[in-house]
Amino acid sequence: MVSKDVVLRNVRVITPYRDIARGYISIADGRIVEVGEEPYRNRGDFYGLSLDGFTIGPGFVDTHIHGSFGVDLSTARVSDVELLSRKLPMFGVTSFVPTSYTLPRDLLVSFCRNIYSASRSSTGARVVGIHLEGPYINPEKAGAQNPEYARPADIEELEELLEVSGGLLRSVTLAPEIEGGLDLVRYAVSRGVIVQVGHTNASYSKTVEAITLGASKATHLYNAMSGFHHRNPGAALALLQSDGVYLEIIADFIHVAPEVVDFTIRYASHCRVVLVTDSIAAAGMPDGTYRLGGVEIEVSGGVARVAGRDVLAGSTLTMDRALANILSLGYSLREAFFMASTAPAKSLGLSSEIGLLLPGRRADLVILDRKLNVVATVVGGRIVYVRDEYRDLINW
Repeated sequence: MVSKDVVLRNVRVITPYRDIARGYISIADGRIVEVGEEPYRNRGDFYGLSLDGFTIGPGFVDTHIHGSFGVDLSTARVSDVELLSRKLPMFGVTSFVPTSYTLPRDLLVSFCRNIYSASRSSTGARVVGIHLEGPYINPEKAGAQNPEYARPADIEELEELLEVSGGLLRSVTLAPEIEGGLDLVRYAVSRGVIVQVGHTNASYSKTVEAITLGASKATHLYNAMSGFHHRNPGAALALLQSDGVYLEIIADFIHVAPEVVDFTIRYASHCRVVLVTDSIAAAGMPDGTYRLGGVEIEVSGGVARVAGRDVLAGSTLTMDRALANILSLGYSLREAFFMASTAPAKSLGLSSEIGLLLPGRRADLVILDRKLNVVATVVGGRIVYVRDEYRDLINW
C-alpha cells in the first residue's frame, strides 16, 4: 500500500513513558510527527483515520532469529530473506536481525553477503543488522549447534565478515573463556560491534572481565551457559548483576520457566530484558523434521529438539506470542512493549530510529485488537500487513 500522511485517532497509544487511553499519532514521510492525547487539533494536511477500540505500539524488534516459514537464514538465498521480510509482519515484527549458527568460514561469508543484499531490497520487516551466534563458542556449550565448527576467536575472520556484510554486522556471540576470546571482545567493541556473551562455560570472574571490556548483552540468558550455583556463580549471575548488560530471554516458557522469566524481569527490570524468538525454520510451520545449520531437528507439539536427543534447538516462538506470555505474568502492556520493541532497539544502539513511538522516529507500528491480537503492521508509515477482515477499515 502507498504511504501517505495520516493521523491515527481515538486509539490507545503505547509510548515508553505513557499508556494513552485515547490518543493519536500523526505520520508524515514515513516518520512519526506527533503523539498525544485527544482531542487532536489539525496541524497539517493529514488523512484522518479513527481506530477506536484498537491499540498501537512500536513494531516488534526481533534481534535473534534464525528463520521462520520454512526458511533457514543461515543457508538462505536473497529471495528467501525477502520472503521472510514479507511474512514476519503478520506477527507484528517491523525490524529483525538475521542470526547465523556456528558454520565454516565460507558459509559465514555467504550468509553475510546474502543478508546484506537482501537488506537493500526488503519490502516488509526491515533487516537492521546481522548477528553471528558463533563460531567463537565453547563446544561444551554448543547446544544444538555443530561443535565441530566451533573455533578460537579470530580477529582476521571477523574483519572479513565485517567487510562482506557492508557494515551490517551488528553483533557477535562469543564465549569469553575460549582462546583469544577477550582480545576479540576488545576488537569487536572498537569496531562498533555488540558483543554478546553466550554458549559459554565461563566463570563468574571471566564473564565480569568480558563485561568490563565492553560485552553488553547476554545471548538467551540461562540457556547454553554456566548457571548459578551458590559456591560457583557462573556467567548467568554475572550477566544478571551487571546493570549495563541487556538480557535476551526466549519467553516461550519452554527454554526458561515462567517463574524464572518473572524473577529476571523483577530483578533486572523490564528496561534490560530483550524478548527474542530464537526461532528456526519451523516457526509458522507444522510439526515435522527441519534442518538447523546442517543438524536435523524434530519439532513435536511446537517444541524443537535435536533429532534423537533431548536438546532444545531454537524455538517456534513468534514475537506476538512472546508479548502475550509476558502479559500473562501480570506485566503491563507498556512494560511488555518495552521488552519486545524498545529494549531490543536500545540493546543494538538503534533506539534513535526504531523501537519507540516518539516524534522523529520511524513510523514502525503494530496495531492490536481488543484481545491484543495483531491486526495490522506498519513499516515506515506504509501498511505491510493487515488481517483480511480489517482491510477496508485500516487503509491509507
